Amino acid sequence: MTFALSPPVRYAALLGLLAALLVGGGMTVLSHGESSVAPHVIKHHPFGSGLKKKTTTVLPKKHTAHAAKPKVTKPKATQTLPAIAGAAKQRAAVAAAIAAGLPNAVASALGRQRIVVVSIYNPYSEVDGISFAEARAGAQIAGVGFVGLNVLSQAQVGKLTATLGLLPDPGLLVYTRPGTLIARISGFADKETVAQLAQNAARGT
Repeated sequence: MTFALSPPVRYAALLGLLAALLVGGGMTVLSHGESSVAPHVIKHHPFGSGLKKKTTTVLPKKHTAHAAKPKVTKPKATQTLPAIAGAAKQRAAVAAAIAAGLPNAVASALGRQRIVVVSIYNPYSEVDGISFAEARAGAQIAGVGFVGLNVLSQAQVGKLTATLGLLPDPGLLVYTRPGTLIARISGFADKETVAQLAQNAARGT
């Protein structure tokens, strides 16, 4: 038993088959095209004050063994002849001042400076404090030595009292090497007066 299709039916069947083939092929091409293109990913950058900074891990450096450097011992510097001569001269000046009956503090100052201003003061007197400051300033202006002696201390002024008698406070003494008293003031003296006395002593006038 055979079936015969009329021409219109055959045309319709062929068109349906052709349409199915076209649709299937198009879908296959689209699927291949989509798979060949990589998807685009949108990255989101965080923001705001509460974000934590990205930390990087720092690997510790390898320690290499270093050979210890040998210590170099420098030879001690020996005193030069001028330094030795200066020290000997200073010791001689101190010894001469002590022999002249001066206190150790004044003798030591004469070992360092040729002219020395000595301020005699009472540590409990306000006026003596001002006089002491003026005498020290005057000695600095003249560039000479300075020593302050407490009139209440027998250890400091005992030798001067033995040679000069009762010492005034405030009082001022100016000595030159080896231990010669060249100026003496009983009472207050300002820094200009002290500086002038010291400069006169340096000039030998």
